[in-house]
Amino acid sequence: MDKVITSMLLIIAAIVATVVVINAVLPSIQRTSSDIAAASDVVGGRLRSDVRIVETAGVVGEDFVQIWAKNVGASNIPSLEKIDVFFGETTDFERIGYDEEDTCPNPSPPPRSENCWQYVLENDTKWAPSATLRITVYLTYDLETGKDYVSTIVLPNGLIASKVFTL
Repeated sequence: MDKVITSMLLIIAAIVATVVVINAVLPSIQRTSSDIAAASDVVGGRLRSDVRIVETAGVVGEDFVQIWAKNVGASNIPSLEKIDVFFGETTDFERIGYDEEDTCPNPSPPPRSENCWQYVLENDTKWAPSATLRITVYLTYDLETGKDYVSTIVLPNGLIASKVFTL
């Protein structure tokens, strides 16, 4: 009879220990699976996104540059104002801030006090696959002949497109 009671107590203790371990481990597994699903969504978004700078144009003596970028991915690219734009000489470029107002391209009073950029979608109402985005970068200095300039755009999901050009 003692062996039956001892066996019963050991079985109950084993069941309780198993429940405690499951209750401790299960939330951690659920959090991990949620993290993996979120990371998978981010990676999937990056795989479906792709952009190419097709042309960059500037004129010697002017204080602006135009960059044409094409969405060559399989998904729309939202939040265009959150794109990071970098521009400058290849040895001295900087991040340019977005400006949705007309105060940067046409400061009152002139001259422009900081670099800025604005955008126009040229052939669509959203940056969908095959649509082209024209970014105009307004500078506080004039472009010079014989210098190498770099234009880089970084999408909100981290995708990077860059182009070097010479005037």
